Amino acid sequence: MQTDVLIVGAGPSGLTLACSLARAGVAFHMIDRITERSPYSRALVVQLRSLEIFNQLGIAEGLIPLGNEAGNAKLFVKRKLKVELPIFDVAYKGCRYDKALFIEQGRTEHALESCLSGFGGNAHLGHELLSFEETADGVSARCRGESDYNVEAKYIVGCDGAHSVVRHGKDIAFEGAAYAQDFILADLDIKWDQPSSAFMAFQDREGFMAIFPMKDRSRLIAARGRYHEDAPEPTLEDFREIFTRLVPYKAELSNPVWLTRFHLHHRIAKRFRSGRAMLAGDAAHIHSPVGGQGMNTGIQDAWNLGWKLAWALKSPASAEALLESYHEERHPVGESLLRTTDAAFNFVAGQGWFAKTARSWFAPWALPLGASLPPIRNRARYLVTELGISYHGSSLCGPGRGTPTPGDRMPDFEIDGRSLHALLDSVQPTVLSVSDDPAESPRWKAIQLAKPTDEQRELLGLDDHCHFLIRPDAYLAARAESLDALADATLLKHWA
Repeated sequence: MQTDVLIVGAGPSGLTLACSLARAGVAFHMIDRITERSPYSRALVVQLRSLEIFNQLGIAEGLIPLGNEAGNAKLFVKRKLKVELPIFDVAYKGCRYDKALFIEQGRTEHALESCLSGFGGNAHLGHELLSFEETADGVSARCRGESDYNVEAKYIVGCDGAHSVVRHGKDIAFEGAAYAQDFILADLDIKWDQPSSAFMAFQDREGFMAIFPMKDRSRLIAARGRYHEDAPEPTLEDFREIFTRLVPYKAELSNPVWLTRFHLHHRIAKRFRSGRAMLAGDAAHIHSPVGGQGMNTGIQDAWNLGWKLAWALKSPASAEALLESYHEERHPVGESLLRTTDAAFNFVAGQGWFAKTARSWFAPWALPLGASLPPIRNRARYLVTELGISYHGSSLCGPGRGTPTPGDRMPDFEIDGRSLHALLDSVQPTVLSVSDDPAESPRWKAIQLAKPTDEQRELLGLDDHCHFLIRPDAYLAARAESLDALADATLLKHWA
């Protein structure tokens, strides 16, 4: 079998990458060793930046009614409510969405599979990667489905999780360690008088529990001391005991559909790209679920990589610079995510003396204070929603000054009744011209905004006319007052 890209792993990251390639007309072969989708949902939160990506794919509006839009976040310390705020609400303009979505991973995967099917693609379940090696002009892989077969591809992407065969095949270090705690999870019904859309977290000196509101039930995640290999599987009674200790409300827990325990790691691949192999999602980074960012970060990995692979295949002379920019841009995001989630995790679940003391003494007054300060609250929103991720200093950025700055996510707003993000080309860069003169060119897709509103001028940081060079993943590559200046943009040097 010959193809352009071999995608190993058909979870959210692999499916997003496949959709990105399919809409760009790139041939791919996607495999996953699972034979059917799990009825249980690991990831649960779709953040605002992921909703923007799904908007570009045309699936966001159909997905939202299937989930539960996040309401307020309530944080309790020693059974007392210390913070209540709409932490998932956007504190700034330029996004179509204002609430994260609590939804089972299976429903997200189904929406992506339907999108992929609309582009004429599909995942081959029950197929696995046995081995691969790089050749002079691509990758030769040995796979197994109903029988063994070979795949000759230009590139291979590992979206195959923490035990990635692709990562092992390239001998890329996966640096980090395991957390000491033993975690238990339950998907069940809660009968009580609390809002069905509220996220709640409870902590005391000994540990924590979080409640995530899903569409049809609730998810409880709790820590129960240090991890031991031979510890028993959790029971409903375990959750009832923890709930009674930490939660000040009366409730009835019943009908568990999933009870399990798990051991968390925090690790990151030393490189996200090696030659013709790339890593995305859990194959590249795994971390604490605090903040609900794991799946979303993998989706953004795939969205960053997809258009670059498509462009590299159309313009092979630019492949090295484009694909190296994937590691350059996304590896720091993974490192930052590990730092922030690790610090948050140790605060809410650490078993050391310092962590326990911080929960008991520091948290009761620090949490309300931080929530009351707009700079801290807004910074937290930037981190959690992932709308604040930027690629300043990327080798694909420049020139341009102002806000948004090259490397920033481009604000989204409507032009003639359509989302700017949804109007972007899937491979070619797009130029948004806020000018009376159109910016037609074979080097980019042109969009004209001759009469911007005051709100649009504010979002774009405009005093006069301006031209914005926007990447397919909705990040700003360059801005300039003249088209001649924009034509010298770093990104356009790679376009053939």
